[in-house]
Amino acid sequence: MKTSGAFYTFIASALMLTACFAGSAGSQDWQALNPSGVQEYAFNGICGTAEGAVYAVGSGGIIWRLQNGSWAQMPSGTTANLNGVWCSPEGPVYAVGNGGAILQLQAGIWAAMPSGTAANLTGIYGSLDSGLFIVGNGGTILRLQGGNWMPMPSGTSANLNAVWGCACTGLYAVGNGGTILRMKGGSWAAMQSGTKAHLKGVWGTADTGVFAVGNGGTILRLQGKTWSPMAVGPGTNFCALWSSADAGTFAVGDGGTILSLQDDKWVAMNTGTTAHINAVRGGPEGSVFAAGNKAFILRLIETQPSP
Repeated sequence: MKTSGAFYTFIASALMLTACFAGSAGSQDWQALNPSGVQEYAFNGICGTAEGAVYAVGSGGIIWRLQNGSWAQMPSGTTANLNGVWCSPEGPVYAVGNGGAILQLQAGIWAAMPSGTAANLTGIYGSLDSGLFIVGNGGTILRLQGGNWMPMPSGTSANLNAVWGCACTGLYAVGNGGTILRMKGGSWAAMQSGTKAHLKGVWGTADTGVFAVGNGGTILRLQGKTWSPMAVGPGTNFCALWSSADAGTFAVGDGGTILSLQDDKWVAMNTGTTAHINAVRGGPEGSVFAAGNKAFILRLIETQPSP
């Protein structure tokens, strides 16, 4: 594959999602940053570092990096589909993918790490207080200990799709068939979700609470120890979720859908695309990025209100 490191940039035209959801975000819009020549690829994960770099990973082992205002493709050393990427506040960057693939960025070069599993790895999350975790198919959970990835009993054979946590709320993993796990005292235990929908994302903050999203328009909110559904309209399959006390809470999914949580209501945002959006994550200096099929990368920008 021959691609150019240059990206063309354009401001996404206003596109209102119809009838399913109420309203528009108004003062915010999404700017599209589309790589030329790689539209056959899908980006499945995106993250940013404190040093100002943004990484997007996806199908066929594709990895792109935004550094000092310029995008360029990076050799990954794999053709495995990459499903998630984690940018640690301390500096290390990791990507995970099919067939047990784990990559670590070292001195600007992606190097493979032994995972001890052939399961497809779908999500990765870490923090100073909880450590670094990977989830995947067949109930796979790995934890980084002493530089090695060690398996943890999950108590489920369901495919796990995402993991998130913090000291304020605990650590959670979500997966197919409405699976939600919480780690307490070093062990994972199942929680009742009240749904059989495949859950694809989980995130939260101390201010807004913890949310999980999934197929069929499913958005759940943790209230105490109970997961409760939120009304968002019919049909859309949600793929990922991200939340920050400063930037807001966003859910992304099929058909170019991005919703923003405003006053406890999910509001559709203008994205300018019908491509499925698979990932959303905060980046450097308070920026927010989303990524999806057809090599779409979106950046949240402030817009002037209409006169």
